Amino acid sequence: MTRNRKTNVIGAMSLVLAGMMANASAEGERYVSMGSSYAAGPGVGQRDTASGGCGRSLTNYARTVAQKRHLDLVDVACSGATTENILVRGQHGFPAQIEAVTPDTRLVTILIGGNDIGYVGDLFGFSCRSEGKGDCKVSDTAQLEQRFAALPASLDRVIAAVRKRAPDARIVLVGYLPAVPEDAGKTCAALPLARDEAQRMRATTTRLTQVFEAAATRNRIALVQASALGASHDACARDNYITGYRPARVPSWDEPVGYHPTQAGMDRIAQELDRILSQ
Repeated sequence: MTRNRKTNVIGAMSLVLAGMMANASAEGERYVSMGSSYAAGPGVGQRDTASGGCGRSLTNYARTVAQKRHLDLVDVACSGATTENILVRGQHGFPAQIEAVTPDTRLVTILIGGNDIGYVGDLFGFSCRSEGKGDCKVSDTAQLEQRFAALPASLDRVIAAVRKRAPDARIVLVGYLPAVPEDAGKTCAALPLARDEAQRMRATTTRLTQVFEAAATRNRIALVQASALGASHDACARDNYITGYRPARVPSWDEPVGYHPTQAGMDRIAQELDRILSQ
């Protein structure tokens, strides 16, 4: 073997070993997934019975990414969660989600904010009206404006709390998959909203996306741009990432939940998150 060839072989082996060591160091690292039902995944695949009322799926995006990357996942996402449930008080007998973030945490994903502004609640409220019911709850314009005004600071507090507890953790913000089609005039049986109601929810989705983009930029963290991933995969699409309307009742978490991610939606989020983590 010539000297140059031997040097090239040794160099190539060194690169391979370095790559193996880098991958090995990532395996087993602590990963905390925080957020609301869009992170927990109620009604998607098999339910984690230990999660109780939080309704976590065993095939939500965090579980999929953790399994692929051999990470030590602590999934504390919980259905109905707001930023307050991350920072101050827990749900269903569990502590505030931030308690799961420890100094040795190396990855934290955050999907929160929709319940702070009543996003899914308003989708259900408008859909409830289509059934002719009189007790349908929808945020009025003043309430919505007040909630949107408070959301950026709430997201900043969540991110700051994570950084304080785990200075070495990589933080990735995850957006909400859209339920309403981009086409201003389009609705369907799965999305029983009047035209003006659909337009309001479309505008709400756009504003929520903008809040997430600004928070990611302001805090210098990565963002899974779910609004872009879910374009053309809304509740009316054949290959939908979001389920359509299902009348509200006591959830079992073992069947699809209205206006929530499908398994396909969870898988697409997982795919994009994995891509971001590879950068």
